[in-house]
Amino acid sequence: MTDARLVAIGDHRINVLSHGEGDRHFTCLHGLVDTLGIWKRLAPHLEARGRVTRIDQRGHGATPAPPGPYSRADLAADVVAVLDAEGVEQTILIGHSMGGIVAMETALAYPDRIAGLVLIGTTSECREKVAGWYERIALAGEEDGNAGLARAIYGEKSAKEIEGDAQGIAHVTRMLKSLYTDPLTPKLSDVRCPALMTVGEKDPMGPKASEIVHAAMPTGRAALLRVPGKGHWLQLEALEAIVATLDAWLDEFEL
Repeated sequence: MTDARLVAIGDHRINVLSHGEGDRHFTCLHGLVDTLGIWKRLAPHLEARGRVTRIDQRGHGATPAPPGPYSRADLAADVVAVLDAEGVEQTILIGHSMGGIVAMETALAYPDRIAGLVLIGTTSECREKVAGWYERIALAGEEDGNAGLARAIYGEKSAKEIEGDAQGIAHVTRMLKSLYTDPLTPKLSDVRCPALMTVGEKDPMGPKASEIVHAAMPTGRAALLRVPGKGHWLQLEALEAIVATLDAWLDEFEL
């Protein structure tokens, strides 16, 4: 992608794309098997409101995959290392699905660096059955590369192509299993920044997952938007609603 660059993060690199200017800063974190390109519709609206950094997370898109395994703490540390490389003191994290999990982990581990959380179709815990599904996805990627990942996630007949390193994505997928044995939910009362949860009522993960996140956040510092008739990728499916809600939230908390 034009203007994207690989930023050195310790012994590995992260593909980063930054645009916009101003004191307000946004960092966008995509979901499992997506890339920073998933923000292509929302990014121009964010750039009109501040500086925007989009990240390909480990093994995804143009970001290489360092040796695994990976923990949630590892991906949170990547985010903060990118902020350091960009010279950013505080950011508003916008995370979709898996990116929302990384965003919450980052806000808990590095509270002074995170001014706000915007979480799209994410979760803070998972059942044993879902943890098993994550393991099957990881095994498919290890055994049959990106094609195996696509079949495991989207079905045998899917023509969807995945961009990235299958081994790295397998490590990331296993990281998600930690939500079964080590859920984020009981930790979210420690989140210090304002948070906005958004979820489509037809999201296959279910609106309940976002409702659980919302309920676990500190009272008075969290908002929840349910979007009728929409699914998992609200940044593509419900752009106007996301932008309008984001503006009201930024104003309310003076971010």
